[in-house]
Amino acid sequence: MVRENTLAAIDLGTNSFHMIIVRVRENGTFEAIAREKENVRLGSGLEEGGEIDPPAFRRAIECLKRFKMLADNSKAEIRAVATSAMREASNRAEFQAAALKEAGIKIDVISGYEEARLIYFGVLQGLPVFDKKVLLVDIGGGSTEVLVGYRGDILFSKSFKLGAIRLTEKFLKSETLDSSQIRKCKLYVEEIILPFRKIIRDLKPEMIIGSSGTVQATAGIIRAFEGETEERPLNHYTFQSSEFKRARNMILEADTSKKRSKIPGFDSKRSDIIVGGMLILDELFQLLDLPDMTVSEFALREGIIYDTIRKWEHFQDLEHSKHLDDIRQKSIMNLLVSYTRDQEYARHVAKLSLDIFDQLQSVHRLGKEEREYLEASSLLHEVGLFISHSAYHKHSYYLIRNSETMLGFTWGEIEIIALTARYHRKSSPKSKHREFQRVGPREQETVEKLSAILRIASACNRNRQGLIETVKCQVRKNQAIFTLVTNQNYDKSLELWACEEQADAFESAYGMVPLFQ
Repeated sequence: MVRENTLAAIDLGTNSFHMIIVRVRENGTFEAIAREKENVRLGSGLEEGGEIDPPAFRRAIECLKRFKMLADNSKAEIRAVATSAMREASNRAEFQAAALKEAGIKIDVISGYEEARLIYFGVLQGLPVFDKKVLLVDIGGGSTEVLVGYRGDILFSKSFKLGAIRLTEKFLKSETLDSSQIRKCKLYVEEIILPFRKIIRDLKPEMIIGSSGTVQATAGIIRAFEGETEERPLNHYTFQSSEFKRARNMILEADTSKKRSKIPGFDSKRSDIIVGGMLILDELFQLLDLPDMTVSEFALREGIIYDTIRKWEHFQDLEHSKHLDDIRQKSIMNLLVSYTRDQEYARHVAKLSLDIFDQLQSVHRLGKEEREYLEASSLLHEVGLFISHSAYHKHSYYLIRNSETMLGFTWGEIEIIALTARYHRKSSPKSKHREFQRVGPREQETVEKLSAILRIASACNRNRQGLIETVKCQVRKNQAIFTLVTNQNYDKSLELWACEEQADAFESAYGMVPLFQ
């Protein structure tokens, strides 16, 4: 049996140091058990070929000491990677020696290409984009990585010496910014990126992903002017070009750091460097004619984790790269294994749900995405039993909705899955329910249709032994006839009674009278 491992990845960025500590499962996937971030500003005052200044040097070492203590508490093996600032610092070796001596951490300084490669693999851990040709943008403090990837292969990669701190130090240091400073910075960024415009555009990426602090800050501002007040993960959140322009204008019109710090939805800690990052993002949107951008909260740290797992001798036969496109399925199965005591029951309910869904295609007119939501909610509808049997359907909703392991799904998709599981028993969806109000009319209709199917599938497995092998469905005018099929000499009266109990919910969702036999 493969032993369970704990691994810590540290990303020594030009602006911030990040650490993630994960528990690696026997199948090679992982779950985060701790995340840490400190604004070290390693690149503050650093010129190309210059030294990391003494205050930044000490801040960085002290941060690494704290990270080491946290990793040791989790008995985690550490892999630390440094990027732009360390690549260029003339006292890089001195810093590495101090980190090893004082914090006990060995630091690998990686190239811009390797940084982009690891970021790409990190993104693949959190977004279901393995089969899509993606353009990835990561704007750091000292460099910007731009990559085009498809199915784990890198089609184009370039590390530009453009970063939020670098541009701030070069063009935007004064407390009050004027249009002349911004124009000079903008022209400088354009001059560097422009030679690569045709190469990138000719690759015709299908999806644009941003994975940096600048991108997340932009998304936060956009959410705020959309009226979003609830704190939610940004992973998989997409904003349009027009929304970006509005956020950009809001940042550029605030000519001081103090004014920028008051912008709703914006992290004030970035107020002094956000203009540089925003100008890079603006040029990429304009030069590449980007229609939108999807946020990835997964980046270099998760890429380091994935790369390290893949290199471990006892995981070499798992061939992770072939399964990156199954990130959503893996997420569901990991949650199932963590919280479900009766996995065979859940799998059989999922099978019956999909059997019914497929046969009622002409009635519900839902697609493969909704089919996937139904499968996920069917597998997870009993996870709430992990907390309590009383009102466990509500506990299932909470666990699914708030789990960090639901990778590859958007917030809206997670909400549909959680609601479908919540309404598999007891009360059918009601407009007065607060959680049901969170989604729009279209999503509410989807939940009503999917939960009605899940109710019948669950009722068909009331004995929890899988004796109802499948369900045959026939549609006749305003009736839906469900035939419970079993190859054994089994009395189906319990299941037929249980199905009848769910008839009202089905009729309400579909406008058809269900008959069970």
